[in-house]
Amino acid sequence: MKHLEDAIVHSIQEIRPGIWSMWLYSPLICKDAQPGQFVHVKAGEAFTPLLRRPLSVGRVRGNQLELVWRVVGVGTESMTRLSAGDVVNLFGPLGNPFTIDPDVTHRLLVGGGLGVPPLVYLYETLKQRGLDATLFLGIGGRNDMPLADDDPLLSEIEVTAEDGEGFRQGLVTDPVLERIQMLAENGLLDATSLHSCGPWGLVNALQRALPHDKLKLAEVSLEQQMACGNGVCQGCAVNVDGGATPYQLVCHDGPVFPLAAVHPPEM
Repeated sequence: MKHLEDAIVHSIQEIRPGIWSMWLYSPLICKDAQPGQFVHVKAGEAFTPLLRRPLSVGRVRGNQLELVWRVVGVGTESMTRLSAGDVVNLFGPLGNPFTIDPDVTHRLLVGGGLGVPPLVYLYETLKQRGLDATLFLGIGGRNDMPLADDDPLLSEIEVTAEDGEGFRQGLVTDPVLERIQMLAENGLLDATSLHSCGPWGLVNALQRALPHDKLKLAEVSLEQQMACGNGVCQGCAVNVDGGATPYQLVCHDGPVFPLAAVHPPEM
């Protein structure tokens, strides 16, 4: 169920230069949210900025949820001026969530940069249900890490950094494909699912490298600009195979789609 809710800021901090984390008291949305969904945030007062900002639902703990964002413009910058006790209007949860298949025995969660918050939510949800999962995160460097240095989750995930500072050097696809190869050698791919979120470059790389026909499930939560968040404006259309039309809306039909079905823009 969708809710229009005035959420109360519990805490807000800049965890990296230009990357912010905010915890909000939002009981209605927390009650109905699932990993992979998003909320539309009213980023300012009156009509400036006019449009809401779509942000993935990050961790949900009780009646509080986390939003993580990078400052890229007026709307996201205005959110950094909020303080504990302020009220933020949220619309959500929106979109379709990740698939949680209890029959899968190996779950690979692959995030790139700011694509990791919905995967953190999925990871913690799986753990709470007693289901095994491995979370991989690829970043350019430490300043791109969407988690604070003192976040306990850092000890549980596999981080790959392009500059190699403090983490394994390389691309996130390197350890993922190593794990895929190991699972293939043990005849386990048909019991393996992969869930991903990140920039189109990551989507493209996974599409080229994965043995899609052997995995039980591979899906991606797409990052896309959304004006209305409710399927009205048609501004977030992407080319996806298997739908009623060649194009589907990220906000309404997604943001989670079969990984092999989406067509990245020309790169």
